[in-house]
Amino acid sequence: MDLFSDILTRVTLPIIALVALGWALQGRLKLDVPTLNRIQVYVVMPAFLLHFLSSGKQPLSVVWPVVYFGIVQFMILIPLGWLLVILFRQRKSLGPVMGLGTAYANVGFFGMPVTQLAFGSEYLIYQSVLTALMAVLVCTVGVALLAPPGGSKIAKFKTAFETPLIPSVVIGLALRGFQVELPTVVSQPMQFLGSIFTPLALYTLGAQIAAAKSIRFELVPQTLILFLKFIAAPVITWGICHAMGLPRDVQDVIVVAAATPVGVLIAIFAAEYKRESEFISTAVVVSTALSPIFVTGWILATRLF
Repeated sequence: MDLFSDILTRVTLPIIALVALGWALQGRLKLDVPTLNRIQVYVVMPAFLLHFLSSGKQPLSVVWPVVYFGIVQFMILIPLGWLLVILFRQRKSLGPVMGLGTAYANVGFFGMPVTQLAFGSEYLIYQSVLTALMAVLVCTVGVALLAPPGGSKIAKFKTAFETPLIPSVVIGLALRGFQVELPTVVSQPMQFLGSIFTPLALYTLGAQIAAAKSIRFELVPQTLILFLKFIAAPVITWGICHAMGLPRDVQDVIVVAAATPVGVLIAIFAAEYKRESEFISTAVVVSTALSPIFVTGWILATRLF
């Protein structure tokens, strides 16, 4: 119990405190949340990814198993969420958003701060690669599932390349692979921008929750997605990691990442394509509110077993 309280107070609650600050101040400040998101996606997160991917100490060989894992995880969790919608006789339109909500955790805005506080900065490379991979998969596979029938497939998939996230990952890994050091006039601003990623990401998440207008709790489907997100996804992730023979420390990081709340990007695309946006927005809010208990529990589990 002491270890649980220690993790809760030193890792999870500081993260939730920043989310709560964004939520509490949004009513007074009324900041433009889409602008905060754009700053994150187009400026701060690319700088963060570029800096940590290019300046990390681990060899690139440690990254590729995480890429393989992420693809396998996506291929298992999306059908699982969809299957439960069918088994519990929920409306068919919930299938794709339930599957995507199960597979896509908030590994960026929430997962990276958790990794930094719970495991250390040296493990951010795994979370950075996982964040980029999940964004690519959501912007391709996710868009294909959520977008209405018809239209150009190329037009659907090009969303993945409309932000600097993928280029920043490619450039960061290339710099690491060729052992090229950026000049100080470039690396220092990247480091400064990247350093504000964690607090700004959490504050923005709180502001997003406060600004959300489509919140309606439906007992059965919301209970399903919470079970899938906080129980099934981490357990299945642990099984995949074990089957792939990933190192224990990397496995712990990935399992905890799988237990983070439903990712906001799903809600953005669901709203864009008018596919159960109220359901998935509610799932984002509720899973974020419950995350201190479940994320702390999974961090504890990785340290005890």
